[in-house]
Amino acid sequence: MINISICICTRNRKEGLKKLLESLDNLDTPTNANIRIIVVENDSKNLSENVVKEFDTKSKFSTSYFLETRQGLAFARNRSIKEASETNFCCFVDDDQVVASDWLVELVKCQREFNADGVWGSNPPIFNKKVPSYISKFHTPKLFDYGTIVIYAATNCLLLRKEYLDKIEGAFDRRLNFTGGEDIYLTYQISNLGGIIRYNPKAIAYEIIPNDRTTIKYVAKRCYRNSNTAYYIQSIKDDNFNKFKVFLRLIMRMSLGLMIVIPFLLFGKSNALKGLIKICDAVGGFAFILDRQNQFYK
Repeated sequence: MINISICICTRNRKEGLKKLLESLDNLDTPTNANIRIIVVENDSKNLSENVVKEFDTKSKFSTSYFLETRQGLAFARNRSIKEASETNFCCFVDDDQVVASDWLVELVKCQREFNADGVWGSNPPIFNKKVPSYISKFHTPKLFDYGTIVIYAATNCLLLRKEYLDKIEGAFDRRLNFTGGEDIYLTYQISNLGGIIRYNPKAIAYEIIPNDRTTIKYVAKRCYRNSNTAYYIQSIKDDNFNKFKVFLRLIMRMSLGLMIVIPFLLFGKSNALKGLIKICDAVGGFAFILDRQNQFYK
């Protein structure tokens, strides 16, 4: 028998949290597994406590609520690990998602088959309206074959052995509290310690995409943020990292982006977006060189 704690961090998404909890209540339960749900609200007030307590009265799973007033993703995620206590596995999912009924079964199946220390699943998008194909493609994650070993993973659909979370002091790095990427860095650390994380494309946690994330403006901001954070994580991983060595690479990326954008602005947004992504990626890198870290989650 294994104990699994489903860890959810939430902030200003009461309706999204409701939808996620409802989908969790429809979960198929893996054999020989005890399931508990932990909700950590990262705010100054317990705005979602009633939602969780009401759900707990009718859910088939025990559900606990905790308020973490220290602002930041790392604080919230680490609180969920702490409250998970002696569990065997922590299973992470976000409050803007809904899970398939066999989501947890698939995660556990893959873990047991390979005796993996972690399993990462897929998070395909759900849109509230019809969107252009280039926007849909941007939000659609890359898929890997079943059982593929991945070096890093995101907490949007992730099962991790608690033993490894306890080995890393933190475990989510507080330096990444507001930038994001704390999950990527954590799973990189687990892999570096010898932990094996596998991928299962059939373990599905859908991401609900609001309309304000279906614009080119959002894509540009997201690419900037991802690039800026990625370089920051590289600097944390490597004590000898020299940020000025990437300057030439960023110049080349910016130039290529401009070469793509300028002619295709007249012929189609799809191709123009490819250039815009490269430009925003380069700008994010330049911002890092100038010691400007994005504070998206502040």
